[in-house]
Amino acid sequence: MSKFFDYGDVDSEDSQWFHIKARDMDIFQPDGKVITFWLWGVSETDIRHMLSKKNIKDIEWIKKKTPPFA
Repeated sequence: MSKFFDYGDVDSEDSQWFHIKARDMDIFQPDGKVITFWLWGVSETDIRHMLSKKNIKDIEWIKKKTPPFA
C-alpha cells in the first residue's frame, strides 16, 4: 500500500516515486500544458498506464527519484 492510495495486493516495498514531465491535455485546451509532477507507482509501465487514463500526452521523461517532500 502506498502513502496515499490502496493498490490492494501491491507490496509497498516494490513501489517507488517517479518524477514526470509531460503534457496535461485537460489544462489550456486544446493544446494542453507541460507540467512536472510526482506519482507513486510500482513500475514505469504502471506509471505510463496511469498517465494514459488521465489524458497525459507527450511524456518528455519519467525518472525514478526520491522527492524532496518524502
